[in-house]
Amino acid sequence: MTQDQRVGEADVVVIGGGTGGYSTALRAAGLGLSVVLAERDKVGGTCLHRGCIPSKAMLHAAELVDGIAEARERWGVKAVLESVDWPALVATRDDIVARNHRGVQAHLAHARVEVVAGGAELTGPRTVRIEGYGEVAARRGIVLATGSRPRMLPGLAADGRGYVAPADWSRLETPVPGIHVVGDLLPPPSLGLAHASFAEGLLVAEALAGRRTTAVDYDAVPRVTYSAPQTAAVGLSEAAARDAGHDVVVNTLPLTAVAKGMVHGQGGMVKVVAERDGRVLGVHLVGPHVSEMIAESQLIVGWDAEPFDVAQHIHPHPTLSEAVGESFLTLAGRGLHQQA
Repeated sequence: MTQDQRVGEADVVVIGGGTGGYSTALRAAGLGLSVVLAERDKVGGTCLHRGCIPSKAMLHAAELVDGIAEARERWGVKAVLESVDWPALVATRDDIVARNHRGVQAHLAHARVEVVAGGAELTGPRTVRIEGYGEVAARRGIVLATGSRPRMLPGLAADGRGYVAPADWSRLETPVPGIHVVGDLLPPPSLGLAHASFAEGLLVAEALAGRRTTAVDYDAVPRVTYSAPQTAAVGLSEAAARDAGHDVVVNTLPLTAVAKGMVHGQGGMVKVVAERDGRVLGVHLVGPHVSEMIAESQLIVGWDAEPFDVAQHIHPHPTLSEAVGESFLTLAGRGLHQQA
């Protein structure tokens, strides 16, 4: 029998080692299941090696360069940018990626996940053939976590096909029993975001372990755009809330309404959408560092909090987050900067 003809078994076989794939594998292993993870490139996927992490490293470097100009023009710091050592910058970026990659590898090894380097294909509802390894039978199920990579030709637009739709969103199980899907393969309302894929991986692993699971609440998943300024949001927009039939109230507050916003001097705003006399439906932020501020609002929206509930909590001073607190004070009828 050749190596490619070898037949093995595992409770779970995961195809794809990106965020959704390795989170599935780690959680399943943590629940006592045996796991084989097939990855033809490197565990960590697009997010770690080509997307989220390296791009944010480069963005941080760009922000440092911009900061020199701001220091000179706004703060009187006589700093001069001599040059950018591109090889050193790239080396730092690559070191950050490599350290994170080693961390993922170590976590998988510690959890006793068998990572197999090679492409994989389904050969049946419970069997997978892995290149250079052989066929593996999955006792509990197979998880598709292969991600996506569109090829856009000039003059043509994507047609929306290429998804694998689950029959049961509470288990992310396809119409073929025992085959589950996470990450970019999922159609809307899944968001195609790494942190959503992470949550989907935990959900599927727990479903395969026999635990009771509920569908991911995608409305309560934060969305961040690393533009200048940054934008971040969770929940419904004002338009979406009205279209859904909600009677809404809206509060918008500029970040410069709080002292730390003036210090940063980059503008921005907080916008809160809530039911009239009811729960918070959405929070939208624009400005510096709002990617680090949105998690609070995720809890507010996810737990169906009302403005009065949030207004009881004191925000530290001086911080940008005070603008979030002041927005909820205003909606609760207690604002100092505005009146509802």
